[in-house]
Amino acid sequence: MQSIPYELLQQISSCLLPRYQCRLALASKWCYRYLYNDLLKWHAKWHLVAPPRYKCSRDMSLMEFNKQLILYKHRYYYGLFVYNLTNLYGIVPDVNRKQGHIVNKSHTIDTREIMQICWYLENTNLLTGCYKYIHKTFLIIYLNSKHPLLSMPTEIIICISEMLSRADWISFITSNAYLNYNYSWV
Repeated sequence: MQSIPYELLQQISSCLLPRYQCRLALASKWCYRYLYNDLLKWHAKWHLVAPPRYKCSRDMSLMEFNKQLILYKHRYYYGLFVYNLTNLYGIVPDVNRKQGHIVNKSHTIDTREIMQICWYLENTNLLTGCYKYIHKTFLIIYLNSKHPLLSMPTEIIICISEMLSRADWISFITSNAYLNYNYSWV
């Protein structure tokens, strides 16, 4: 590419989209100043690529990049869990770490697993400021997990259940997905 005259490179780059013009300009060391014009400078200024944001807490890590929110969870016995909170998709690359062989499983995250993730995120501020790319279902369940009744001891919830009729208890439990998950057995 260094042997091609820069006038010819300008003709070639004028037929490309701005993204590919930038790539061509960056790839040509000698003709960079002739290919990187004012239009590309403007395009690069207004279409910035945001750097990834990271948050860490205990054995969890949250990464926000490319309009995706990824949660990495490490559990001692089970290994690494990777959750895409934008698409509700989970990958378990290392299920049987103790046994010595690697199993790569991918699956869609269901409601029960969302509840477990919310339980992991309890008393952490990992999701603070990262609500922009969270899936709607996950966000609703996560906000339901902050319900004031859930901070009460189980004994008090059982006492409340004994005071209510069966129909009222079922109505109370089904009013919140997280309550239904935790106290449907009472």
